Amino acid sequence: MAARANAARFTAVKRLVAALLFVALIALALVLTTGGEDERRAAAVPALTVTRMDGAGDYELTQLASAQTPTLLWFWAPWCTVCNGEAPKIQQLTEQAGDRLQVVAIGGRDELANAPAFVERHGLTGPTLLFDESMQTWEHYRIPGQPGAILLDRDGRERGRWLGAFDPTLALEAAENL
Repeated sequence: MAARANAARFTAVKRLVAALLFVALIALALVLTTGGEDERRAAAVPALTVTRMDGAGDYELTQLASAQTPTLLWFWAPWCTVCNGEAPKIQQLTEQAGDRLQVVAIGGRDELANAPAFVERHGLTGPTLLFDESMQTWEHYRIPGQPGAILLDRDGRERGRWLGAFDPTLALEAAENL
């Protein structure tokens, strides 16, 4: 009888140790995966060059690392229905924000030749207009679809993220709290 009780206790201890190891592995995985997010958010803007839509050559994203104001990066595509609905709000945000928020609109997921019609259709004159056919900026900021928006502080570090449709005034409110 004592042998059976010892065997039962031994089995219970083995199960407890296995459960604790499982919980420890899950905790370790969570720590390792969330640490990368913090590093990405703290990292400065990448040394990438993107095409300016105003014909003034290329735009170096590194200049956002020393911006006078926070910056909203708005990612869009010419054929995107949600982007077409959001574009006038982005223009309005640019006008309302004045010198409190810089807006940089980065088009992609299409050919540059299709972008001017989008810009003209929505009267986009306020934001800095860029187009990234290579999608390198989208990949760096991990923008899986459009629209998407990233709020950068004055040092170019990510401080906010919106994927999909959003109210652009949220970006201005967040920028004012930086």
